[in-house]
Amino acid sequence: MKKFIALDVKEYKLKKGIIPVNLTWKNNTIKDWCNKLKINNKDIIIGHSLGAAIALIVAKKTPPKELHLYSPSPIFTETIKYLDDKNLKYFGKKRLKEIKIIPKVTCPVTIYVGGNEDRIMKLTAKKICASLPHAKLIIIPNKDHSSVIRNL
Repeated sequence: MKKFIALDVKEYKLKKGIIPVNLTWKNNTIKDWCNKLKINNKDIIIGHSLGAAIALIVAKKTPPKELHLYSPSPIFTETIKYLDDKNLKYFGKKRLKEIKIIPKVTCPVTIYVGGNEDRIMKLTAKKICASLPHAKLIIIPNKDHSSVIRNL
């Protein structure tokens, strides 16, 4: 089963057969988001932005068949340094207290980032890929944060 994880998932046009998993800002913590996400080893998980980071965290506990991360957010100790004060406020104090290292997952991981993506997101994608020896990074030319996922 294919599941797509993102904030405000209703804004995305998903192909038939892909189950949307909506993350909302109403959830106070990263743990809340992770608890909402139920996966198994037969699922193919696709996450965008914060949804990609949450998918990576959950995949540590329950590895899916495949993990596809599109422009993952920099919510890990190795990547949070890329954010400035303005962007740090975006995550909120409760969530920032939960920041942990990039999880080591055992499933196949493909990380996608747009060629026109923000520098922070490119650095994050590269850092996550470098932390996972079996991951591969794909840079999609002429795509930015919003359009990188449109080929789904």
